Amino acid sequence: VSNELARLSIVCLGRLGGYFSGEDETPDNPAIKKALNAMLTPYLAEQLSKLPTRQVLKLLNSNTENPYLIWDNATRAELGEFLEAQQMAKIRTGECDPEMGAAFEFDSHKDELIIGGIFVRIYNLQPGFPLVDAKKFTVDLLGYLGAQAEYLHSLMALTAGDVDTSTSGTQADRLKRCTMSLEALRNVLRNQSGSEEQCIGHFRLIFALLRMSGAAAMQQLAVEVINATTANRKCVASIAEAKVLSYLLMVTFTLPSSRLVALETLHALMANTVIVKEAMQKGALIYMLDLFCNSQNPLVREQSASLFSKMMSDKLIGPKVRIALSKFLPQIFIDAMTDNPEASVTMFEGNHENPELVWNDDTRERVNGVVKRLRSEFYTKQKDDPTATWQLPLDFAVVYTEIEGQLVVGGVILKLFIAQPNWVLRRPKEFFLAIMGQFLLLISKNAPNGEELETVAQAVAALFAAQPQLMDQVPVQGHIPKLFASMSSKNNAIPKACLLVVRAIADNESCVRAIAGTNSIGPIVAAMKARPDCITFAAEALALMYERQMPELVEQALQANLIQHLLDVLDSPLTDLDNPSAAKAQVVRALKAMLKDLARGDEVNTILEKSSIWSTFRDQRHDLFITSSNVAGYLQGPTGVAGYLTAGPASGQSAAAASEPPPMDQPDVPERDLLGLG
Repeated sequence: VSNELARLSIVCLGRLGGYFSGEDETPDNPAIKKALNAMLTPYLAEQLSKLPTRQVLKLLNSNTENPYLIWDNATRAELGEFLEAQQMAKIRTGECDPEMGAAFEFDSHKDELIIGGIFVRIYNLQPGFPLVDAKKFTVDLLGYLGAQAEYLHSLMALTAGDVDTSTSGTQADRLKRCTMSLEALRNVLRNQSGSEEQCIGHFRLIFALLRMSGAAAMQQLAVEVINATTANRKCVASIAEAKVLSYLLMVTFTLPSSRLVALETLHALMANTVIVKEAMQKGALIYMLDLFCNSQNPLVREQSASLFSKMMSDKLIGPKVRIALSKFLPQIFIDAMTDNPEASVTMFEGNHENPELVWNDDTRERVNGVVKRLRSEFYTKQKDDPTATWQLPLDFAVVYTEIEGQLVVGGVILKLFIAQPNWVLRRPKEFFLAIMGQFLLLISKNAPNGEELETVAQAVAALFAAQPQLMDQVPVQGHIPKLFASMSSKNNAIPKACLLVVRAIADNESCVRAIAGTNSIGPIVAAMKARPDCITFAAEALALMYERQMPELVEQALQANLIQHLLDVLDSPLTDLDNPSAAKAQVVRALKAMLKDLARGDEVNTILEKSSIWSTFRDQRHDLFITSSNVAGYLQGPTGVAGYLTAGPASGQSAAAASEPPPMDQPDVPERDLLGLG
């Protein structure tokens, strides 16, 4: 009987409120529904229209605690006492609650934060609980936070400092409820796919919560809420429109516990060019650089490097990021951030001295100090004015005394590279383009810096000696005509530099072929006349070129009167040279190579036969007079010039003796004599 009575009571309540449809349908009764929502909770009242009567009764007699319902013995007892009191009042006075229980409130529910019919505390304990309408709950949470926003902002203005988060008082209670709602928002965004789009249009509110200095829990949750939305492109676009990135950047400094999440969030946001641009304007570079240089957490430093890599990958803003970074860090660190962020941190902490990097404790401390100071200054400014923009003076750069005054091209310190030509460059092709560009720029000037030109020319020669395959790119880039066009310059430093580079590329067939197709021999003759001290490697370049047997070069030699000039060299004491014999040996070698030309060799021979000096040199051996000494102080390293047989003058040999013609070639000894057969 009791069970049947209970079942009929449920049916009666359903019909009174208008919960049923079909045969049992009755008109909607808002007053009754309001009363049932108060006495049964909105969740249980709603079940009147969804569940069979028996299941509703089962729920009413069970103990349940989930985001929708807190129902146990205490709530049942409290409701029973209220209903009995109303019954007795009706019997005794004929009157009862005029609101029919709509104002009833469970004692166990009074301190609970209920938003959208959901117990927020319980939901935060059970974030994976399936919600009936997650999107509506998200909107309700945002609405609650929006309603509290004015209070929170006024609180910040009144305190003019850190927010008081003490555990007592109205202020603490409101902050606690805001924190709970923010935690629920994070949980629903993480666990209910598709709910993040409800945040669109609310990002000014969410980012503003990051300003709650002193309320670390609220700030951390706000970062996590933002992080949960970054996988959605529409949300990222909405954040870009809001122009609120400065709040997130400041948190990377003020909230160490959330740095990794903040960096992860920024990394995702950098997929949007508008945000990358805003990040640069709002000081992201100095904040991230401070973390990279000064953070004690290796993961934070790696994440910072990874974030720089993401920013530099942006086609529009990326180059500006790289330029700004290069004012603080050597190029090799910036490249390492792109290739391997973890390695960039390791490199930063190490000491190095090589052609691509001079880095030690002093340089590291100098950079760390400058970055920390700039970040501190800008944070102080931005804290008072979140719209403040950051930029470096155009002439700003951290000065490293270790390389101050050193010539650096393409990220390579040239003097160290010349001293270590076999150093394995990370990006040899890029260095080739940079060094050739600098070389051609210098030789195109009327009065280039002589020391700089000499250093660059040495570096070009060293590069081609160490990596000969790069010489194949010289003709492709169209450098050869420019090289020979500058060789006739009136500035004596330019012909010398050009001859050095020509000597380097003369050992490459592609380059020689391009030289043959250019007006090259005339400029070489002019350069040799202008710089007699460079005859040795000029003659060696000619020898290498003519040994390639290209008729065009022999034809140019005849037109430029090169043969007569070389004969004059043979007849000269060459007092400007340390080793005249080596120079003359290269001249003879070049002339003999010309004689082998099938087309014009006879003409060359005719000119030579008319020369008395040629008869002195043509039958002599010259290979032993090619020495291992550096040519004009340029060629460095353990190998001899072009790898030829080398032998210096005998001990005590005078300069005059060294300049005498080499001995005559000895006739071959018959094989029978070698065997002692007579």
